[in-house]
Amino acid sequence: MVKSRVVIDTNIIIDHLRLIREEKSLFEICVEDPKIDPLISTTTIQELFVGQSSLKEEQEIKIRKILDSVRIADITAGIAQLAGQIMRDTKPQVQFSDAQIAATAILNKASLLTLNKKDFKGIKGLKLI
Repeated sequence: MVKSRVVIDTNIIIDHLRLIREEKSLFEICVEDPKIDPLISTTTIQELFVGQSSLKEEQEIKIRKILDSVRIADITAGIAQLAGQIMRDTKPQVQFSDAQIAATAILNKASLLTLNKKDFKGIKGLKLI
C-alpha cells in the first residue's frame, strides 16, 4: 500500500492538545489512518514548547507522547535554503517558522495539513490539506 505523506502543522497539534470534545481530533485521524505517513518538522517541536502551558508536567507529557507517535523531519541545509527562498519570493511574506514547515513538506514530497491555509498562501509547490 502506498501511503500519502503528510506534514502536520503545529496548529493541528495545538488543537489536539486543547480538545475537550469526545470526537477525534484531526491529529488523531491523521496518525491513525494506515494510508497516511504523518511527520512533523523540528520547527513544530520548538513551537510546541514556546507556550507557557508546556511548563506544566502534564502538558509536557502529552507533547512528548505526540512527538513519539510521528516521524520527525529535521531541518536540513536544503530545507533552510528553500525556507529562505520562500520568505524572499512569497508576497505577503511568510513567517519564518511557516516557511520552514512549508519547505519541509515540499522537500519531503508531502502535503501540509493545517488549520491556517492563509499563512501558506502563494507558496509554489506546496499542497495544502
